[in-house]
Amino acid sequence: MTDVHYHVLEPARNRNGEDALVPFLLGARHAPVTISVRDVARLDSHRLQILLVARRQWAGEALPFLVTDTTETFRAGLERLGLAPDHFDKDPMQ
Repeated sequence: MTDVHYHVLEPARNRNGEDALVPFLLGARHAPVTISVRDVARLDSHRLQILLVARRQWAGEALPFLVTDTTETFRAGLERLGLAPDHFDKDPMQ
């Protein structure tokens, strides 16, 4: 069985360089992923786009891609950016 790759998203995206999420996802390709968003202070469109594209890629391979520990702040960010606050609670493979 393949190990689950786990990542805790930082409170804010590093605007001076590559977000740590990108190398994590590249290293976790072809394996189940769990990303905790418990520390996210503000969700920006760049990070959301990365999460959405990665989620679609993992779904295409029928692999779990879980976003966990969602907070009211994270849910409000989803809504502010045009998605339902429970967007990552839904199964993308349906």
